[in-house]
Amino acid sequence: MASYTKETLGRRFEEILIINASKCAKMEVVASSKYIFAVYEGEIRYIVCLERKICSCGRFQHDEIPCAHAMVVLKKRNIKDVHPYCFDYYKHDALTNTYAVPIEPMPDKSDWIAPKCVLEEIVLPPRYKKMPGRPRKKRKKNPDEKITTNTNCCEQCGQEGHNRRTCTFFPKDS
Repeated sequence: MASYTKETLGRRFEEILIINASKCAKMEVVASSKYIFAVYEGEIRYIVCLERKICSCGRFQHDEIPCAHAMVVLKKRNIKDVHPYCFDYYKHDALTNTYAVPIEPMPDKSDWIAPKCVLEEIVLPPRYKKMPGRPRKKRKKNPDEKITTNTNCCEQCGQEGHNRRTCTFFPKDS
């Protein structure tokens, strides 16, 4: 399964790196030391430490993939290979090692040996607590996803921004 991937990271994580690299166009980098950098994105300053793999935005530590601020620093230092700054879990070898050990099939359920206390215990689903307010119908969108907004469209003239009642293009006959 893992032999099909040719990149060092999985395809999804390579795409995340490409997205983060594309976000770094308007950022400025100021070096503080060999490994610590200040990255300015407009008026906001982020501190990136390449040695400890941290950024003050928190994405570098959380995802363990270089965030946009870390990508700017790596680009400024002319580091082409960003894979050493990614967590080993995302690499091809980790996936290969996961399936290297043979997985033994389970015997039939009737052959299972379970303790008596486990068999007697009745497990119920967790209690559902209804949260106050109107229930959410839409999922939370990722910041990278496009937010579509529908604008009003006039039935008479077809222009956006107003409806038939407020249309000034075709005057009403009174």
